[in-house]
Amino acid sequence: MESMLYMSSPINALLEGFYRNDITIDTLKQKGDFGIGTFNNLDGEMIALDGRFFQLDFDGNAHPVDGGMKTPFSTVCRFKKMLSEEVGSLLSYEEFSAQLEKMLPSDNMFYAIKMYGRFRTMKTRSVPRTEDYRPLSEATDHQKVRQFDAVDGFLAGFYTPSFVPSVNVPGYHFHFINESFTAGGHMLSCEPERLDIQIQIFYSMELTLPKTLDYATAAFTRDAKKDLEKAER
Repeated sequence: MESMLYMSSPINALLEGFYRNDITIDTLKQKGDFGIGTFNNLDGEMIALDGRFFQLDFDGNAHPVDGGMKTPFSTVCRFKKMLSEEVGSLLSYEEFSAQLEKMLPSDNMFYAIKMYGRFRTMKTRSVPRTEDYRPLSEATDHQKVRQFDAVDGFLAGFYTPSFVPSVNVPGYHFHFINESFTAGGHMLSCEPERLDIQIQIFYSMELTLPKTLDYATAAFTRDAKKDLEKAER
């Protein structure tokens, strides 16, 4: 059976400040072994590699995740390499972004992207635990930024086409965890020195819609693209 991309909720729910849902990590494990997301009340960034799920807390420290923990937004898949490339020299963040662009056969597909390597710098962020109804673009005003220097580690993430900004983050969205699985966060920028890049292409996806009253009665009048540009910086 063809591997399918799974999204536990559309990003528009998170943008509105709906930070609670009933999708558990055990449920995500049934859908995939690789991915990113967050936890209820934005309580840390999520990263999954080879079936191991981690919570990256507000200080950027990594913790193994209990299967009963819940997520209001996450994207996972069963990762199978379809394209690959190696980087063997130092790249600026702009050069790194351009390298990824060259690898994508089309801007109109979904992609899972898995990377391992050494980074001269890696800048990440995390946001504080947040109660419901505070828009995501405001919650990220209080983010904590952390920089890693000369670090080995993994980037996990996805590319989403620009025509679905209410479903997932358009463009690239990556989370980082170091090689020892002790620290990481949402990637803001990086300078890789050497890198193994693996890409999987998706032609279909599964999306679960929240069963909450908040979601069912929401108007969703926000400009998703504008809010995401602010929230993802």
